[in-house]
Amino acid sequence: MLGYSHPAAQFTSPSWAPASGPVVVYGRRWCGLSQSVRRYLDRAGIPYRYVDLDLNPHDETRLAWVTGGRVHSPIVSIGGQMLVQPTIGELERALRSPNRQMTTLI
Repeated sequence: MLGYSHPAAQFTSPSWAPASGPVVVYGRRWCGLSQSVRRYLDRAGIPYRYVDLDLNPHDETRLAWVTGGRVHSPIVSIGGQMLVQPTIGELERALRSPNRQMTTLI
């Protein structure tokens, strides 16, 4: 889903414990969606690594290959699953998925 319209009330800590596995947020400092995803993860207490695509063009090139040529930020890698411009609900589902892998694609 490409849209994003969640009220601030959605940014609360989840009542479930996220499955183990690395979380990486690929985004841009000026991108509101990227910052919303980061705020959600921060408030939920979920550790993640942030990669600023403006400062890391090599990572953007690799993401372009994985996503078919265009890079829309944010892209979130959760235990190997790639989410492009995820909603908070999509993030929550991916974080609690029992099938989460332990390695990332990138």
